[in-house]
Amino acid sequence: MKDTETVKTMHYADQLKEGVPNPVACLRHLVNSEQTNPILAEALQTGFEGIYMELAKLELARRGDPVTWTPHNMEQSLHRVHERLDCGDFVMPAFFFILMRYPDNDVLPKEIMERLKAEVLGFKYWIDEPGVDIHLPCYFTENHQILFHTIEYLAGQLYPDEVFSSNGQTGSWHKEHASAYLRRWLTWRRRFGFSEWLSSTYYAVDLLALITLRELCDCADFCRQADRLLQLLLLDMAVHSFRGCFCATSGRMYNAPTMYPAFSDVSATMAYLWGDESARRHMLDFGLHPDVVVMAVSDFQAPKVIEEIARDPASPVEAFQRMSFNVEDSDRFGVDPADFDNIMLYWSLHTFHHRRVIENSRRFCPSWYNMDAAIAANLEKFQLMERAGAITDQDPNGSALTEVNIYTYRTSNYMLSCAQDYRHGRTNFQQHIWQASLGGEAVVFATAPGAWDYNSRPNYFVGNSFMPKAVAYKNVLISIHRIPADTTYSLSTHAYFPKHAFDEVVERDGWIFGRKGDGYIGLKSFRQGGAWQGKNPALFQSIFHSEWKKYFDRAQEYDFFVPGHTNIWICELGEAATHGTFAQFTEALSRSATEGDTFRFRFESPSLGTIETGWNEPFTVNGKAIPVRGYRRYDNPYCQAEFDTMRYDIHMGNESLVVDFEDIS
Repeated sequence: MKDTETVKTMHYADQLKEGVPNPVACLRHLVNSEQTNPILAEALQTGFEGIYMELAKLELARRGDPVTWTPHNMEQSLHRVHERLDCGDFVMPAFFFILMRYPDNDVLPKEIMERLKAEVLGFKYWIDEPGVDIHLPCYFTENHQILFHTIEYLAGQLYPDEVFSSNGQTGSWHKEHASAYLRRWLTWRRRFGFSEWLSSTYYAVDLLALITLRELCDCADFCRQADRLLQLLLLDMAVHSFRGCFCATSGRMYNAPTMYPAFSDVSATMAYLWGDESARRHMLDFGLHPDVVVMAVSDFQAPKVIEEIARDPASPVEAFQRMSFNVEDSDRFGVDPADFDNIMLYWSLHTFHHRRVIENSRRFCPSWYNMDAAIAANLEKFQLMERAGAITDQDPNGSALTEVNIYTYRTSNYMLSCAQDYRHGRTNFQQHIWQASLGGEAVVFATAPGAWDYNSRPNYFVGNSFMPKAVAYKNVLISIHRIPADTTYSLSTHAYFPKHAFDEVVERDGWIFGRKGDGYIGLKSFRQGGAWQGKNPALFQSIFHSEWKKYFDRAQEYDFFVPGHTNIWICELGEAATHGTFAQFTEALSRSATEGDTFRFRFESPSLGTIETGWNEPFTVNGKAIPVRGYRRYDNPYCQAEFDTMRYDIHMGNESLVVDFEDIS
């Protein structure tokens, strides 16, 4: 192996070839890129998670590498926490790794270590502590909950006898307070999975919190539960990924990981845990990934069986999965929406305004919090309608993340992923209903624009003004849109189909065809009158920031826009092995028949036969009903497990793993 100074300057993948352990190679590559990688440099200059760069340096220093402290990286993170800005909890795990793993380090000045302790003692760990949060940080989403509870527990564990200035309680009190919330959150996730399903952004945050808990917590039960939930998260990532990218349907999505999956935090995580040389040469070069840093600092490894699943060349792979649940099923699951101890379960589902939840929300929500006005207004609406004997929607929140039945079909040349018939016709937030992926940037999906900008939630591409009824089976998907006539949103739908990401694009008989290697896709708008839109610099600026122009310049048309309040998008995928040449694929689909309307529709698929569905009609293929709800928790070649179970048996080839929660109190 080469000497330390020589290896330190090598690329991550090259260090691995030289025999450098994966965690060390990853951290060295990150630290060495601080000044040379423009995307990373911008993240460190303008972002608030730079403390993770300093954490990486501390671990390298412990292993004997020379490192240089960058004060700015610490200041941005300390400021975020001190001012109680939103996402301050995202940086706090680094505080605890530094204070607990490197208390006597020679890298950070003593005054910085003292400031870290002071911020831990002065932080507000939950919404009910005294005082008004003028910056209104988010406490309640699924990922924020586990972070707040983890860091509160660790603060109490680290400083049990100190008095915390936010509420005047001791560390021991905070540890006990966090324990109750941790126990509930961990149990809910074991039982119901993740409401922010398959989120390439928030799975990374969940990983960050759970690894921190697993590594630093003094409670064996919490460590075991965190470890087992980590295994389930990694299983999700392995099953629903294509060519190293986590590019499936998602409960909460953003522009960058949707249209450029390699930008995803979780894609970097997978590159670190089980990626091939190509993945490791590219996916860790896009920025700073806190979950990868804490994995490397902790020497965390994915279970061997999950690595094997992620690399499984089998084709095709069909996966069914169910997560979350509907408030209407709460009695069956024994989680009373009126019980105050369950309120954060229902807030993690974004069902704060549901009729069975809203009075509990009223009791929980402080009057100063930005959720209070909407809760009060919705509660009054329910009361007025009930007095009048009128019917009103019992579940009005567009961001609700209730029961989702996920279908993913993957071959060696493409992947199709869909949230089957998910809350169709309702307003939307960040739910990404379906996506077809052919590798890299070659991703295709259709939405009803929720805004004209790229930062709103929903926005022009991510999310929908009103959710479609999308259903998929094997290589075919039908997505039906019906937008209310009186909406303030656009009466239109559109598709994201980036021509520049394909090797070949052909338009014929209303179809848009694309080829990427040996993978094919055909997409058709049933409504005529669509047209390609010009490139918009704002989209690229929202994703690439200062680096946007080089991506903009090489891009071709990508936005196919269709006016009209109703539409049906038909998507069929194929590959050379099953569909012949690209010309044969395009010829067959061009001659395929479609008839009907959004209420009842038929498509003659060249590969599957007669496909029928409609806005309120069942989904059938050649007359056989295709189930779109009531899936098992996992039903794929590697794991079959019922919903709300205590045990998950995972297997691949000669490798196996039992994820068993039975022995946890």
